[in-house]
Amino acid sequence: MRNLIRILFCVCMSAAGLAHAAIDLPDLPNLAGVGVGVTTQCTGCKDTLVGVMPALEYHSEHYTLEWYGPVAQLDLGAPGSSFRWGPVLGIRLGRSDLDDPVLDALPGIHNTMEGGAFVGYEYLHAGGVPYRVRLYTYVMTNAGQEYTGARGSVYGSVWLPASPRILLGAGLGYGWGSHSFMNTYYGVSSAGAAASGLPAFDAHGGSQQVYGWLGAVVRVAPKWFVGVGVIEQRLIAAAADTPIVTQRGTPNQLTYGAGVGYSF
Repeated sequence: MRNLIRILFCVCMSAAGLAHAAIDLPDLPNLAGVGVGVTTQCTGCKDTLVGVMPALEYHSEHYTLEWYGPVAQLDLGAPGSSFRWGPVLGIRLGRSDLDDPVLDALPGIHNTMEGGAFVGYEYLHAGGVPYRVRLYTYVMTNAGQEYTGARGSVYGSVWLPASPRILLGAGLGYGWGSHSFMNTYYGVSSAGAAASGLPAFDAHGGSQQVYGWLGAVVRVAPKWFVGVGVIEQRLIAAAADTPIVTQRGTPNQLTYGAGVGYSF
């Protein structure tokens, strides 16, 4: 989800909202790549799809630009500083053309632009076995195009080397949303109930999900990297209680994928 913001190296993002479950990458050189992944067709759905995403990370003297799939962020933290901050811009994918005919009968949700900001802190332990710990939070909104209010996440990650060529990572996070955000993606209106046969449901604001992920980045040649990763998102509170999930979907949203990148 930086919201997300970042994701495991080239793991695909999709309508399931993986783009909003933030996942960190370790420090890498300037890098361009592409990834492919499998995830659910919408947040709360159980049917899956396969998608492809681009990846770009560029470091300058004053900033770091990261673009992974539908999310881009500009890290303006000073070089050498543990404090990280900056703006985030992304596309939140909607809900349409689903395999499940009942869920597909619900009113569609358009793709929408989101903007926001992140702040974070990172600690690099250079002695003994080196490792990096990151703690981040972000807030995003789309200014009423599909929902009002905001959504956000807090999360942490750790990366450490398994060998000079292999980095292993893991992380945990928690996401929340305003009433408008939650009701847009998890609510069932009276019109939606009449069209789908699902009971009407008002999704209150608050907790949305908890998630955890595992990943690895391998340098396979001097300028080539391969990444693999898996993330499990567990919908909670109103996001898990909606009939979209209880009658047609699942609160467990699994995404996995792999990608390749070239450093420059």
